[in-house]
Amino acid sequence: MPSGGTVLSIDLSSSAIAATVSRHGLKIPILIDGRLVMPPGAAIGPAGEIYIGLDTTAAMSLPADHQFVENPTDLLGRPTSAADATQPDPVDLLATVLRHVTHHAAVHVNGPITALTLTVPSSWGPRRCGHVSEAATRAGYPPPALVTAPAALAAYATMLGVTVPTGTCVLVCQADREPATLTVLQTVADGYRELATQQITLAHGLDHLIAQQLVRTATADSDPLRAAMTAPNDDETNGGRALLESVRAARGLLATQDHAPILLPAPRQPAVITRDDVTVAAQPLLDQIPGAVDGLLDAADVDNTHLAGVVLRPALGVPALTEALTAAAGITPTLIDHPHALADGALSLTTTHQSGPAAAARLPRIRLRVGDLTGALLLGACSLTLLLQAVLTARISTYSTWVVGVRTSLPQLGAAGALVMLTAFAVAHLAPTTLLAGTPTASTPEPTTGSLIRRGYLTAAVCGALTAALYGLATGTAVEYDYTPYLKWTLAAALPLAACAALIAATAPRIPTDALPTWLAMTRPAITHAITATAGIYLMRAALTLTTPISTNDIATFAGSIGAALVGVATALTMSRSRTIRAITAPGLAIGYALVFTDDTTGALIVGYLAALTWWGIRLTAHTLRLAFPQPGATLRRLTNRPGD
Repeated sequence: MPSGGTVLSIDLSSSAIAATVSRHGLKIPILIDGRLVMPPGAAIGPAGEIYIGLDTTAAMSLPADHQFVENPTDLLGRPTSAADATQPDPVDLLATVLRHVTHHAAVHVNGPITALTLTVPSSWGPRRCGHVSEAATRAGYPPPALVTAPAALAAYATMLGVTVPTGTCVLVCQADREPATLTVLQTVADGYRELATQQITLAHGLDHLIAQQLVRTATADSDPLRAAMTAPNDDETNGGRALLESVRAARGLLATQDHAPILLPAPRQPAVITRDDVTVAAQPLLDQIPGAVDGLLDAADVDNTHLAGVVLRPALGVPALTEALTAAAGITPTLIDHPHALADGALSLTTTHQSGPAAAARLPRIRLRVGDLTGALLLGACSLTLLLQAVLTARISTYSTWVVGVRTSLPQLGAAGALVMLTAFAVAHLAPTTLLAGTPTASTPEPTTGSLIRRGYLTAAVCGALTAALYGLATGTAVEYDYTPYLKWTLAAALPLAACAALIAATAPRIPTDALPTWLAMTRPAITHAITATAGIYLMRAALTLTTPISTNDIATFAGSIGAALVGVATALTMSRSRTIRAITAPGLAIGYALVFTDDTTGALIVGYLAALTWWGIRLTAHTLRLAFPQPGATLRRLTNRPGD
């Protein structure tokens, strides 16, 4: 596969079609007809017109003269009769699907698609793979790169942080599409080699088993629906198809809630199922897991010690499958339910320009301009303003020529130290997105985004902490008094943010490339919030230190209350990203801060803002860790159970 151009990866092995484009090292998920995934069904009209992207529910409302194909790939490889004119050409149908998806991808990236990568089931051989290549040719593309679904899942698992050293094996279970399939792969230098595969066949599908159990518990013995559910063609008659669609929708709801409704054919009342009901109905599948895993490992001539990991594409609403697979394989599986997982994993195997799991790509950058520095300059000005006000308004007590006491706002000095760290964050944010030097040459290539993130945030951690320490020392020097309390406050406010910057520097280069743009947008400090807090702290301090006649004291108090309200608003905005929470807390904190403003409470109000600013840094660091280590359990197991130990 060439390393240049735009490569489109389409997953044809799942229950819904997903597509991802690889362009300039970035993976871009494609919306098909406004949907993240597209149902594979197609309808054929009487004049030969083809409609793409229909599911079974939509097919129920088709006119009688339209033919519905639930999945064109299911027809590949089936024998066809030349005399049967009603049988659609599966290759033409698949070519239409490919043209439809590639059209949306080309519009999305505003450019032509130069190569295709297709994910196919592992059971496909040369005949069906040849049909897929022919369909791509009819769609106007060269023969695609074909990746089996187990290999794509294993590759995506490595993008999540699962380590499978060369020569070791990984067990892949695909339960999202029936029949469930188990595959053992061995890692080799250029990808994966399939050692053995096995399907777990059931007399009926999981939806059918759930429907049968539901009918037995929700209807009377004489209800004709019971007999209908045991008939060979029950899926097509007596409302069987509608019932199965309702069961499938209920299984999707059970992924996030404990109960889900199911509509039974009229005039029966709706029924409700729980996760336990699904587990009981899925018991025939769960009972076969231990024997299937043992038989598969024997067929692959490996045992549990050769497995470096287990990957599970789960079935909707069947959490017990994870437990059954863990007990059979002895390893907790990595769950992969992202709709674009197979398309992304296939891309990582077939495109040489992919950056892999870490942020090794070079994101588009622009040259640094004065306008790009505005945010950092404003934050730095806020920090210096608070520092200078605290120093210049300090009340110094002297005895003879000796300074015996200094009274100033220590929390305000802490705010100055925290804002200088925020300034360092703003400068570090520019590193991955702007060019600081001239055009790179062959001898001095442009650094990758991950490298720039590491350098930028590590520098921010060190320089920000040092500057905060200098603030404390400078304050002691300016007032000619012991600098210890000032140094403690500036460092205490800055060091938590410095620690967050250091953790980000260590872990952010592991963020997947496709998640970097969103992450970079989150890391930019909210300048408006900091300016609001600075203005509020400045007004509070000015109100407490301003010497005015008695007749104007009310004005100073009013200004201080306004400043306290601004600090309350800044605290609420910094504390949460939720608009609802901000809308509730900002007015409340503003009013509360304004009412309690006094000389004694000013320090506490500033400390509240510092706590919110620290929480912002912790939340950003936690989000970075989640992106860098999406499977923390697997990471801990690799650290504690390394091969060869």
